[in-house]
Amino acid sequence: MNSSIPFSRLALIGVGYIGGSAALAARRAGLIGSVTGYDVDPQAGPLARARGVVDEMADSAEAAASGASLVLLAAPVQSLAGLVRRIAGRLAPTATVIDVGSVKQPVVLEADAALPGGRFVGCHPMAGAEHMGVGAADPEIFAGRVCFLCPSDRTSAEAARAASVFWQGLGCQVASIEPSLHDRLMAAVSHLPHVAAFALAASLADALPLVESNVLPGRPTTSLRDTIRIAASSPQVWRDILLANREHLLPLVRELEQRVNTIGAAMAAGDAATLEAALAFGQACRERLVK
Repeated sequence: MNSSIPFSRLALIGVGYIGGSAALAARRAGLIGSVTGYDVDPQAGPLARARGVVDEMADSAEAAASGASLVLLAAPVQSLAGLVRRIAGRLAPTATVIDVGSVKQPVVLEADAALPGGRFVGCHPMAGAEHMGVGAADPEIFAGRVCFLCPSDRTSAEAARAASVFWQGLGCQVASIEPSLHDRLMAAVSHLPHVAAFALAASLADALPLVESNVLPGRPTTSLRDTIRIAASSPQVWRDILLANREHLLPLVRELEQRVNTIGAAMAAGDAATLEAALAFGQACRERLVK
């Protein structure tokens, strides 16, 4: 093995879009020697091998992690704590474990309890799109993006350095943030927008025949296309994220409900002044959110 390669073997647990993209990007950057994958979906393996994402597939998470220098958990958020507990006894003494989950505090707490020596580093690369599956893996998605590192008080300096080396090697700008603060931030900038997009798309269910019969196939209006784009994301993945971060997300969902109700009530009453004020306040907030 080339001694200049930072990680001799990567264990990729969760061979999907983000994990597959990370493995491809790491190969291209010369960060890893070989990749052993594991996924609960048996169909992920052949495609992952064909695309060069993995060299081999293991029949369990434990087998994939055994002897790896870096373990990347790219599975759904609700499964991460259980996976950490499963692989804990099979890790090499110097192995680092990272994840890509959109929720950090509960995962970090569980991982710290399961892994001695502070070998887990919670990570969240702000990369990707609404694609699903390893077939969509793209090594370009990390270039120029931010990756949040969410170390805890127990995270070792060696593990934190290894995580930084990996994500910077993929082209990310690394920023450290406390896990709870990360989750509050993501509730506002990522999780609530997904709630709104899914709800907006679903609210048009009764209007679908009208839209489908009067809009060119595959060519929705720009307004509709832009606002529901992320509703193409995996419902299973986002189910887990919304439940895991509901403490921080629910107050924002209720605020969204209130804002929609205010607009609806002003329309029903024909109250132009209140309606314009509600829209102007939203515009002003948008100008601060999107520089």
